[in-house]
Amino acid sequence: MKLYHYFLPLLLGLFLNACNGKQEESGTSADAGYEIIATDSITVNNILASLFLFQNANEDHIFFRDAAASKIYVFDRQGNPIHEWAKEGDVPGAFSMIADNLSLTPEGNLVVTDKLFGIRVFSPAGELLFQDRVFQPQTSIHAGVDIFRKNQVIQKNGTNYVLHHLDLMDEVQEVGTEFFQKRRNLLLTNLENRETKQIIPFPEGSKFLSGKAYPFEDFRPLFYYEEQEETLYLIFQNEPILYAYTWKGDKPTLTSSQRLDLDGFHENEGLEYEQVRYGILSANQLDIPFPSSIESLEKIGEVLLIHYKPGASIGERGDWEKVRKGEADEDLKNTILEKAKERSVALIDGKIISVNLPPMFNNSYRVIGDEIWWMKPTSKDQEDEDFTVFRGKLQPIKSP
Repeated sequence: MKLYHYFLPLLLGLFLNACNGKQEESGTSADAGYEIIATDSITVNNILASLFLFQNANEDHIFFRDAAASKIYVFDRQGNPIHEWAKEGDVPGAFSMIADNLSLTPEGNLVVTDKLFGIRVFSPAGELLFQDRVFQPQTSIHAGVDIFRKNQVIQKNGTNYVLHHLDLMDEVQEVGTEFFQKRRNLLLTNLENRETKQIIPFPEGSKFLSGKAYPFEDFRPLFYYEEQEETLYLIFQNEPILYAYTWKGDKPTLTSSQRLDLDGFHENEGLEYEQVRYGILSANQLDIPFPSSIESLEKIGEVLLIHYKPGASIGERGDWEKVRKGEADEDLKNTILEKAKERSVALIDGKIISVNLPPMFNNSYRVIGDEIWWMKPTSKDQEDEDFTVFRGKLQPIKSP
């Protein structure tokens, strides 16, 4: 039996995703924006899994995962099964259901970053190649289920590293100016000698250095490292500022920042430190419901692709709550559903351009090379045993 309904009832944003239905029709001119179109699809059959998610692909394999069972499925590029294995319980290399979505090394091995158990590297057949708790256990998990990239395997000076986000609440019980000044927001782990560094402080000018306390969700980072340019792009989930760092040497150096005017995106204003105990530093616990959030940052060709979840302004929170509870009339419901639709935008030469998405599982996708991969939406009224993953490209909307 599928467990979607147990994993996805998190806040209004996830409730609204199920109600979005069919995407709007694409525009008819190049000025209308960009669109993601399918160029191919692959279907895998006879799958019995609780939460079956596409994870990654290379020239030889397509990788899926049953996230509710720490189980990996490996297919060839025609959709034929090759390997199926699980790593849960008291076995070497075990990882939890809250492990991030899988990344691949250049050799085609699978990298798992798990907030509870650390980093694992497996061969496609499930052989454990690397296991280490490269950092102390972390204390938070990402809400909801998607297939967006949460980490990145990169090469620098011929060495493979995994770049992953820091979720640790650190060994403090209270927040204050010192916490934000000292915090480093990314982890860089050497996949050969297992050395891990904390990198990227809050950049100068960031609101997180303003002397206020913010919900923990606000300062989780999204990032993308462009190896050829040796440039790291970073954005915090509730601060719509794109930071760019040159990373030619040992440490990234901030070179630019751009504030993004994202339609429907509302920033949290922060609280006084004495109002907050660090252990409850989350939007819901601090009575800041329906926060806007950046969900994904990718680069495809010369385009930066940003996916985000709009939120409620302070004055709209009451209406959003009515919709969540099913107490809104049809007009209000439709208005809020429209405002709450998740969105993707392309950033080209500093200009924000809207992107039309095809119907996809949970509004999430994976950028692999110069292609975008996504799963067909699951059926609402029946159990799925066949799953289709599409691959496609980003292109300007063409005139008729």
